[in-house]
Amino acid sequence: MQTSSLAPLPEVQRVRGTNDYLPPDASRLHALADRLRGFFELYGYQAIDTPVLEPLELFLRKSGDEMTARMYTFSHWNRRLCLRPELTASVMRAYVNGMQERALPLRLHYAGPTFRYEKPQRGRFRQFTQVGVECIGASGPLADAEILRVACDALQAVGLSGYRLVVGHLGVVLRLLAQLGLSEHAQTLILSAMEHLARRGAEPEAVAERILGLLGFPQPGGNGALGLDEPEAGLLHEFVARFGERGATRVAADLLALGGLPLEGGSRAVEEIVARLLDKAGRADPSPAVRTAIAFIVRLRDLAGPPERALPALEQLLAEHALPTSPLAEIRQALDMFHCYGAAPAEICVDLSLGRGLWYYTGLVFEIYHESAQGSLQLCGGGRYDELVRALGGHDPVPACGFAFGLERVDLALTEDLARPAVEPAAQVLVVPLAQEDAPLAIRAAESLRAAGLRVELDVRGLGARGALRRADRTGIPLVVLIGEREREQGVALLRRMRAHAEERVPLDELPAAARRAL
Repeated sequence: MQTSSLAPLPEVQRVRGTNDYLPPDASRLHALADRLRGFFELYGYQAIDTPVLEPLELFLRKSGDEMTARMYTFSHWNRRLCLRPELTASVMRAYVNGMQERALPLRLHYAGPTFRYEKPQRGRFRQFTQVGVECIGASGPLADAEILRVACDALQAVGLSGYRLVVGHLGVVLRLLAQLGLSEHAQTLILSAMEHLARRGAEPEAVAERILGLLGFPQPGGNGALGLDEPEAGLLHEFVARFGERGATRVAADLLALGGLPLEGGSRAVEEIVARLLDKAGRADPSPAVRTAIAFIVRLRDLAGPPERALPALEQLLAEHALPTSPLAEIRQALDMFHCYGAAPAEICVDLSLGRGLWYYTGLVFEIYHESAQGSLQLCGGGRYDELVRALGGHDPVPACGFAFGLERVDLALTEDLARPAVEPAAQVLVVPLAQEDAPLAIRAAESLRAAGLRVELDVRGLGARGALRRADRTGIPLVVLIGEREREQGVALLRRMRAHAEERVPLDELPAAARRAL
């Protein structure tokens, strides 16, 4: 007999940063998601599901540069699409598309896979599951406090108690950026950098240089996007003022041509290129304002701490910058309402440098961290986003707030806390026909047990009595029903309790009740 000379094909490996959750891990994760969503319903939240595939435009409008740079995007039949990187924008799109006529507030909960191109590390994957809630149509401290409470209480409900709540408010930084007169593009770059600046090891000057480079001002200390010093910039402004924008453009283009320095502009005219260069060179240098904003965010980070210490210090800082203290009042009121629910986390931190990395947040924001010997792990993030409905085409401005857990991170925290919930075996009963002739009766027995609400596995491999008992022992199935020639003749089943190592013969019509008693 000849054997094949073909080499075996190589295995097809899973994509890096993704995971295969094998039994029983997949069942454990599904059960954890169900427990969280079931808890949300105690507060009146209803289930919603949205597509994994979304228009790219949905996330370009308000998600921010950091998020959009990590999305999986592609084009199909001239449509720009993406795999959703988070679920809040998807849920709010669904609200705008089909729920604007419903009574408010509208409370929704969800769970589903999301995708981001991340560097894989502890608790961070390229495909992960978000489980969360959105409260649409409510503003004020009572709604914010409910969101904080649902997030904290849900963790308690699944058995996790060692966590830290960090609360911030984007209104402070947003007001400062507007006060500094920074362009919208500059503001979004600074907001995107807040998450990095909040870390103690961040280098503010490096962040400032990166932002200025993206704004077209790459030379530290230069004046204008072309790196001009002050005398050169002054001459440029005088030149434009004397000849006007059109005249200056014509003169500059003619001088370049006379000097044998033509510009290669592809499909654009030389005058258009020169006009853009003059506009870029003549813009006011945003460097002082950018550095002021970054220094302010670092100062906010340094003042972070417990509410009783952080809030008075932050009030003083805001007064120094002539900024309103209303965001601090909102935090105080939300925390006061939050404490009305009862027990609170052992550690609450107020940190106004908390940015969340998403553009759509407008007010109170928060994150929840779990501390263990392996380090700090962010489990949850959320906040208030009162302008997202309008940004997605809604008829009216609608306030909203919400949060999302990273399901795999909550599971990891439970593991590290040695509090992972026990996972039941896939089946409660293994029904075993000892011979082919016993199969019809075994099938009927299995069906009667399933009709009684039990999870039943039917042996389809012909394991025999010894092999079936070995399988039940390895997989944790607590009951085994054996049906052989003797049982078939007597109209009974042999019911074996694996943990007690005890067995009894039970009439087939009494088998479901006997199995329930044994469990």
